Amino acid sequence: RDGMSWHLTSFFLIAQMAGAGFLSLPMALNNTGWLGVPMMIVFCVAVGYSGTRLGICWVILEERWPEEYAIPIRQPYMEIADKALGKHGRRTALWCVLLTLIGGSTVYIILVSQLTSAIAGDDALSVCEFVIIYGLCLLPFTWLGTPKDFWQASIIAVTATVIACAVVFIELFVAHVDDPLIQYPNPSISSFSLGFGAILFAFGGASTFPTIQNDMRDRSDFWKSVVVAFLGILTVYLPVAVAGYGLLGNTVSSNILLAVGDNTVVVVAIVTEVLNLLGTYLITFNPISQTFEEMLNIPGKFGPKRMALRSSVVLIEILICLAIPDFGLILNLIGGSTVTLCSFILPPIMYMKLVDDCSNPNWPKRNIPLWERITLWEIVIVGAIGGICSTVSSIIAILNPDSFGASCFADFT
Repeated sequence: RDGMSWHLTSFFLIAQMAGAGFLSLPMALNNTGWLGVPMMIVFCVAVGYSGTRLGICWVILEERWPEEYAIPIRQPYMEIADKALGKHGRRTALWCVLLTLIGGSTVYIILVSQLTSAIAGDDALSVCEFVIIYGLCLLPFTWLGTPKDFWQASIIAVTATVIACAVVFIELFVAHVDDPLIQYPNPSISSFSLGFGAILFAFGGASTFPTIQNDMRDRSDFWKSVVVAFLGILTVYLPVAVAGYGLLGNTVSSNILLAVGDNTVVVVAIVTEVLNLLGTYLITFNPISQTFEEMLNIPGKFGPKRMALRSSVVLIEILICLAIPDFGLILNLIGGSTVTLCSFILPPIMYMKLVDDCSNPNWPKRNIPLWERITLWEIVIVGAIGGICSTVSSIIAILNPDSFGASCFADFT
């Protein structure tokens, strides 16, 4: 069967997760304190392990219903939820995935616009104007089919991320000047919750995992892609997060790439990160469009209905960006709510439900060792507690009157 190798799939997973995550991690550590460093490692392992279980869930579906799932499916995450948790589980997964991906893709548009505005200078267009321009420029590229139709985007995205992280890490030390005013305050419950959400967002790509797995040549090899991807992500994330917070402390900005100067090397890094975010946007947007097309019975081939639907989704995202042009607010909210559900809570529960389902004696037998079951429930409990706290803190931050004053609609009027 034609499809991607597990090596290429690893690039897609890294590209999907690394798009915006590392930019906000130093600020996340500022919110959590140094406890955020072990949190990053624990979350990486936990979400990575949940991702491998999610991949096995799809393999189980192929084992038990081979005729139904022998061909690529538009909504693989929801199919897993349906078989494991029933119709209500499918609806829950559907809206969690949609809100996660829509929130994530709007963050990418805001970041691209913010970075472009930064290198263009004060006399150029505003962030709000760049949001409109980039949204319209991305629109025709969203009409492409599935991830394997634009595999080059993953290579560009990963390369750009590595370059940007290397530049940030080096420039932090080159430009560092000892500042006696830099502090490392203890986190409050509210700030810690916001940092929790930002760190989760950085590792929260599970909602797209089954869609990417569906384009693989051998879907049973997906666990290899997950392991390589999360090791690569952690290798990139940790140095930037630790150096950024360690050198800048409470003066760190929400976007670390804009806090390391404006020399030529940094400008090049910003340009590569813009390319990264554009490629990541296309990868993230694809499951959104496939889900809506499945719901509305739109044919899975290029045509006017696909163009109209996907264009409408992009325009809605542009409106969200204009209403809340602070990527940190959206990132923390999505990270603490739907990303937690899609990456921390639902995958372990769906995996345990599928393995424990012995309603058909002809199905291949699977068992979950006690240690693994305990681990899975620990992941669910930690995700639930942290997700609730992070979501509440994020909503309070968004409803702050100062947030409404930053809306693009206020600037346009």
